[in-house]
Amino acid sequence: MEKITRIQELVKQLNQYRHEYYNLNKPTVSDATYDNFFDQLKSLEEETGFILSNSPTQTVGYQVVSKLQKIQHPIPLKSLDKTKSIDELVKWSKNKELLLMIKADGLTIELDYDNGVLVEASTRGNGEIGEIVTHNAKVFKNIPLRIPFKGKLSLSGEAVIHRNDFEKINSLLPEEEKYATPRNLVAGSVRQLDSKICAKRDVYFYAFNILRCSEKLLDTKYDNLNWLLEQGFWTVICTKTTDIREELINALKKMAEDDQIPIDGMVLTFNDIKYAQSLGETSHHPLHSIAYKFGDETEETVLRAVEWNTTRSGQVNPTAVFDTVILDNTEVSRASLFNLTFIKDMQLNLLCSIKVSKRNMIIPYIEENLDRYPGNYISIPDKCPTCGGKTEIRNTGTAEFLFCTNLNCQAKLLDKFVHFVKRDCMNIDGLSEATLEKFIDKGWLSTFSDIYNLKQYKTQIVKLDGFGSRSYDKLIEAIEKSRKVKMENFLFALGISQIGKSSSKAIAKHFNNDWFSFVDALCNDFDFTQLPDFGDIANKSLHDWYNNSLERPMWLGLTYIVDFVKEEKKEVISMDNPLAGKKLYCTGTFESYKKDELKAIVEGLGAEFGAGYAKSLDYLVVGKIKGSSKEDKARKDGVEILSEDEFLSMIGK
Repeated sequence: MEKITRIQELVKQLNQYRHEYYNLNKPTVSDATYDNFFDQLKSLEEETGFILSNSPTQTVGYQVVSKLQKIQHPIPLKSLDKTKSIDELVKWSKNKELLLMIKADGLTIELDYDNGVLVEASTRGNGEIGEIVTHNAKVFKNIPLRIPFKGKLSLSGEAVIHRNDFEKINSLLPEEEKYATPRNLVAGSVRQLDSKICAKRDVYFYAFNILRCSEKLLDTKYDNLNWLLEQGFWTVICTKTTDIREELINALKKMAEDDQIPIDGMVLTFNDIKYAQSLGETSHHPLHSIAYKFGDETEETVLRAVEWNTTRSGQVNPTAVFDTVILDNTEVSRASLFNLTFIKDMQLNLLCSIKVSKRNMIIPYIEENLDRYPGNYISIPDKCPTCGGKTEIRNTGTAEFLFCTNLNCQAKLLDKFVHFVKRDCMNIDGLSEATLEKFIDKGWLSTFSDIYNLKQYKTQIVKLDGFGSRSYDKLIEAIEKSRKVKMENFLFALGISQIGKSSSKAIAKHFNNDWFSFVDALCNDFDFTQLPDFGDIANKSLHDWYNNSLERPMWLGLTYIVDFVKEEKKEVISMDNPLAGKKLYCTGTFESYKKDELKAIVEGLGAEFGAGYAKSLDYLVVGKIKGSSKEDKARKDGVEILSEDEFLSMIGK
């Protein structure tokens, strides 16, 4: 244990020296001293067989995978039963010895070792099926790649990003790319295909359970966690107890805060493993453990202002600004007000006293208004804060929201362009969101047609950061290529409210891919409800779009720039094929084909590929990874379910 502790100290020390030398250009030790420590580390690693993932002796490059493979967990990683009551915990404990552990707020990971070597890492997933993330686990900051134990070992724990690292990473991201919580960030990091990205995110692993071991486990959970410590793993903060008290929970909570570990509660488990296993489990959770969820700390403050911000969808969102309070050791002075219904229900007005919390220790939230005056609310702006256009209140059925009515509002413009260039729309590679934002800010883009006139700005574009002659040429090539487009893709690209991919395809099919016949029908007040899956709302939305004089410049010139591609006529499908006239949908992960390829096969056989699950389906085709809610619905609705193999056999593939 002393040698493993020394290895951990040397790794930390040498990494600090490397940071000083390479990043700060201010080395604090001589090369000879560094080499001496390095040799000590290498010698200890060879002696103990223990090697950390971030050891300076490891020169393994970063790994990129094409996709995350699925894996079925031999032992399901089930959820825990939950409570917020300490009295319930005491009753549940049965006066037995317990292990009280922090409940780290991250992503549950399973690690598998064989002959002392990390062979596989996977996410919890849905508890039964997870994703293989071995390439990323190898760049976690503290996972051992090799351990002294040479048998087979599987353990579970939590991958987390410490709060200070989370704040540092978030501070470097643009506002629209910031993560709401450390848990969101770690989940996104661990599931990256490129391990280089994960390596930059400072992910740590805290073990909390041994799942399988080729040698007999020790008698108590506490002893098993100590054994994992001896193997070099970091384990969750924990303590043995027979007396569940709030003071004890607060003590562990303080230790987690000091270590910057994000937590959302505590876990209690019976320490005696034999007794714990005898309790069994339900289909949802084991009976040997329970999670204690924290209540949210609140502080009283005064509401000083409300800021209104127009989003890319045109929704104008309110944010409360109040006197700063300290919650969970951080300063909080702002909180989302969500929508107009929230403001009215809370009866908020300026200078009222409010109670504020950080829900789950992360999200600032106004819990209560202490100065309620019915009917006297914060004034709602009648002009958009971005463009000055008129605003209107819309009821979505669940709440009232404020929207900017100006279709050319600058806040909406970027979103329109981002949608327009997507792969299933105009498919213009090279026009990323960041690039579009730059071009809009410089005044080069205000209508879609402007994309096809970007050549006039060549001199300026090649001088932009991230651009050059080669990037410019690729962009122009992609733009020119996009001139040839299917009518259904073009129509979908225009971003008409209520008109998605399936609606666009139905329109293109009805008008034989003739754009001008479609426009002529709009001029003559054509009733689109006669098309498949078209309702009154979609019909009205389409006519409103066509009749809107502000919207027309966005698409009118385009129709003379693009060349609508006519689809080749397909062979007439024999009506005796099993899918002719049928409607089906595919769910899950498929080994033989991608979902887009399956869709093409289905439609090529004269069947309809549904936009989603519906009772009207003839078949639901389920991939290798099963157990989705769609499969359950199909059984209930009497829809015939086909496995991937059964489907392929049916169509002779």
